[in-house]
Amino acid sequence: MRRKNRNAYIKAVLIGMLAALLVVAGLLAVMLALKAKIQKNEKEGAQTESEIVTESQTESESVMESQIVTEKRMETESETETETGTENKTEAQTEWETAAESKEEAETETLAGNGRIVAIDAGHQGPGQDMSGYEPIGPGSSEMKLRIVSGTEGRTTGLAEYDLDLRVSLLLEQELINRGYQVIMTRTTNDINIGNVERAQIANDAGADIMVRIHANGSDDTSVSGALTMAPSAANPYVGHLYSECYNLASCIVNAYCEATGLANDGILEVDNMTGINWCQMPVTIVEMGFMTNPGDDTYMADSQNQAVMAAGIADGIDQYFGR
Repeated sequence: MRRKNRNAYIKAVLIGMLAALLVVAGLLAVMLALKAKIQKNEKEGAQTESEIVTESQTESESVMESQIVTEKRMETESETETETGTENKTEAQTEWETAAESKEEAETETLAGNGRIVAIDAGHQGPGQDMSGYEPIGPGSSEMKLRIVSGTEGRTTGLAEYDLDLRVSLLLEQELINRGYQVIMTRTTNDINIGNVERAQIANDAGADIMVRIHANGSDDTSVSGALTMAPSAANPYVGHLYSECYNLASCIVNAYCEATGLANDGILEVDNMTGINWCQMPVTIVEMGFMTNPGDDTYMADSQNQAVMAAGIADGIDQYFGR
């Protein structure tokens, strides 16, 4: 009985131990499975993290590439703006330099002269001169003409033509000098005895480009008014070869003069009996500034302020003749 109970006890102990082993084995199995699962999750997590890092690197590289492209674009635009600015600056600088050169050339021309020589002949001379002499009307001519005549005078103002001629001539001289011309004067005083041949020879000897003879007109008809210029005809035996240039000079002066003064424009009169024209070796014209026998013209021409306008008008015509 005692032995039977002992065996049963041993059997029960063994069964308990087996059960415990089974439990431990189950726990080990569970732990192994859990460990495997954890390792799997860690591996997957590592892969995911790697992918995330890779994606992050890719995004970072994309951002860097974008920044590089942007920077290059900005550099290109900056270079373009710089080039454009430089071009604009160059254009502006060129314009400024051109303007400065033009100004400098104009100033140099005024100081050094424009290379043109203008002879001005103030018509007639003061009283008290010997007016009995004669001179040939042209080179080699047998036709003779008085070398000196007195001229006319203002019907209203009493101003002598020789005095008006000199006043305007002196103003014209200064006006032309201011414009860069070299000026030759046949007379600068009323107290002089000089004939028409001598006047022309002064211009010839000076190598003048043109000669402008300053006069004023007169008429028995006091209603006649206006300014005109004189030039030789194409048939003139002495200076006919200068006809075109003389006519052009006469045209430029009478038109500019009348525009400046407002006096009537009586045009161009072709004449071949003027000694002072026939002896010239360059284009020449006589300017009849107005009729001193007309009250309106006479009063206008006697005014000193108007005389400055008259001189400027003649100078404008000379400028036009030379294409200035």
